[in-house]
Amino acid sequence: MSDEIPNASAKVHPASREILPDDPMELHAFEVPGDPNLMLRLLVEEYARMGWGTEAILQLARDPNYQAFYGLLHFFGEEEMTARIGQTLARCGVTRVTTKETVPTSERLVQIETP
Repeated sequence: MSDEIPNASAKVHPASREILPDDPMELHAFEVPGDPNLMLRLLVEEYARMGWGTEAILQLARDPNYQAFYGLLHFFGEEEMTARIGQTLARCGVTRVTTKETVPTSERLVQIETP
């Protein structure tokens, strides 16, 4: 019995295969029914946890390549979108992290005397 599958094509890793015009891996965005208020809140909270503030999130919304944010910006308008982003950030906050490097401690042993 043979392990070969008839009419099977060789496996090719997606990163090394040829990109075709009708490639099923190409991203396509489309509108789906749902609550735009919830979608905006969830997206803003996600970026706030990555340290993004109001202006950075608005810049993302102005970019047509980020179609969810871009669509929400056109749905709400710039002024309303800014207000809603501000409300969400005021409620959940923005994660900020600071890293500091310290001087390594000495490896020298110190003798402690007891009375």
